[in-house]
Amino acid sequence: MPFRSEEKPVIWAFSASRLRRVLESAAPIYADRAEVRVFDLSFEGALETARSLTEADERVDAFVAAGSNGAYLRDHAPVPVALVDVSTTDALQALAHARTLGRRVGIVNHRRVLPGLERWKDLLRGVQIEQRSYVTPEEARAAVAELAAHGFEVVVGPGPACDEAERAGLRSVLLYSLECVCETIERAIEMAQVARAERRRREQLAAVIDHIDEAVVAVDASERIAIVNPGFERLLAVSGAELLGKRLSSVAPELSLSRVLETGAAELRSFQKLGARSLVVSRIPVRERGVLSGAVLTCQDSRTLLRVDRDLRSELRPRRFIARYELAGIVGSSAAIRTVRALAEQYAGTEGTVLITGESGTGKEMVAQGIHNAGRRRDHPFVAINCAAFPEALLESELFGYEEGAFTGSRRGGRAGLFEAAHTGTIFLDEVGDVPITLQTRLLRVLQERQVLRLGSNDPTPVDVRVVAATNRDLKREIGRGAFREDLYYRLNILPIPMPPLRARKDDVAPIAEALLRDGLARHGVPDVLPRALALLLPWLEGYAWPGNVRELENVLERVAVLYAHRAAAPERVGPDELRAVLPELFQLPEAPPDADLRSAREAQETAVIRRVIGECGGNVNEAAKRLGVGRSTLYRKLRTPS
Repeated sequence: MPFRSEEKPVIWAFSASRLRRVLESAAPIYADRAEVRVFDLSFEGALETARSLTEADERVDAFVAAGSNGAYLRDHAPVPVALVDVSTTDALQALAHARTLGRRVGIVNHRRVLPGLERWKDLLRGVQIEQRSYVTPEEARAAVAELAAHGFEVVVGPGPACDEAERAGLRSVLLYSLECVCETIERAIEMAQVARAERRRREQLAAVIDHIDEAVVAVDASERIAIVNPGFERLLAVSGAELLGKRLSSVAPELSLSRVLETGAAELRSFQKLGARSLVVSRIPVRERGVLSGAVLTCQDSRTLLRVDRDLRSELRPRRFIARYELAGIVGSSAAIRTVRALAEQYAGTEGTVLITGESGTGKEMVAQGIHNAGRRRDHPFVAINCAAFPEALLESELFGYEEGAFTGSRRGGRAGLFEAAHTGTIFLDEVGDVPITLQTRLLRVLQERQVLRLGSNDPTPVDVRVVAATNRDLKREIGRGAFREDLYYRLNILPIPMPPLRARKDDVAPIAEALLRDGLARHGVPDVLPRALALLLPWLEGYAWPGNVRELENVLERVAVLYAHRAAAPERVGPDELRAVLPELFQLPEAPPDADLRSAREAQETAVIRRVIGECGGNVNEAAKRLGVGRSTLYRKLRTPS
């Protein structure tokens, strides 16, 4: 398929001998496929012309040359070189012509003698033939002189040998035919196609890596630099023009790719010092059709990677203003927790302010999120703030925001507060009882007016928010001692939800423990031990007072999950002694009060014996009941009876 005009490969042919005339004859044959230019030059002259034209941005895709001229260009030229080669047919045609000029014919060829001429003796009967080879022009001159001295009449060879023969008074026949030259130009066109495709590939690759932030360098199989991007130039503070063609090891020994080129094995994400800089470096071999053809080095400043890692974690972390829990996710069937769920479901359908009270760890925020997700604002922000976690000055700016210049270190352009961030959604004021008395007036005004005044601003911002508050404090007692405003209390306590402590709903311990332990064991990779672990634990869990409520239960069960993960190969070996080591609080018997009667002491001792036997039975309550000679229901009743 012919090239389009603008895509024709450019072929330059060099010869300072009679081969030039054959090249000039062949050039027009390829006018529709290639632009073939013939130069009357050899050796340094040809190379100098090639370099000057390529430096002037005149495009060339391949060279054609023969003999010593071609060998020289092949070793030094910047583009592929197609060498004019001699076939047996060319040699026979030349010899057939030579026998018409004389009976003693010498063949003087570049670098090698022609093989297989003995097989054609019958065709060349009556002709004496001797062969010589040469490398340099001096050797060609000497070979011709020797043949002349021995009475040879005709010399067959490349152009330089023919020129020497004629200077010596001998006749000559050019070894190269038109067909031979055409075959060489065909090869040059193929080389040009390959070179052009490779050049396009390199240009595309260079265009890609130029836009990569990392420093990138590609080398060939000899570790000579073929491609560098601006990042690598900046890394070494050297221009790409100075780097191309040099061995990477000589430019930056610390970044050498020689080991990868020797082993063919990639080296990914290793740390490398380059002067005072710490780099994360990857060395990757490049293969073409299964053959190792080079390697690529990528470098990134470790500080840049740390920044990227921080930014990614910031981007990928769960959104700050999302409620994760639903009311249906509140585990338990006791009367106390059923009341909580019923109240929360009723209040979710209203817009009134909710006040959730109860001890720490009872699940106040879970209820707050459930109310948000069950209401009409579920698709809008849920913004939570722990009011006890901030000093007064910082809490004020977090809640209400500030204008630029409101205080030293304030962000340029100011910042919206959490009330503004919760606009159209819900704001959850956790530990509202810890809000400083000086801020309670501002908080009361926002709840009354639904307008926020940023620090340093005189222009209030309207906000549409649902307020849910929570506290573990007795706010009426705080009012009595002057630590909490009474008017703020009544503004918050419109829809109250008291959260019961876990000790007040012991029937819920088992289902909550099962749910929490299932999650913990799955997280640690040992989900199958859940039944065994629950059977062993439940008697101790149900007999404990849980001063830390559900949060303490969650912590205890996390320790149990870690224990079983450590014993994944033999979970049956986990017994009371190991539980006692990791859960000492569950095994401490409560001290009897000073006025305890004999019956209370006996019940406490009985409970301790029951727990010990259950532990010895690996948590199997049926087995423990049999060993103690009582029914299963009696055993559970005695465990639940306060001692």
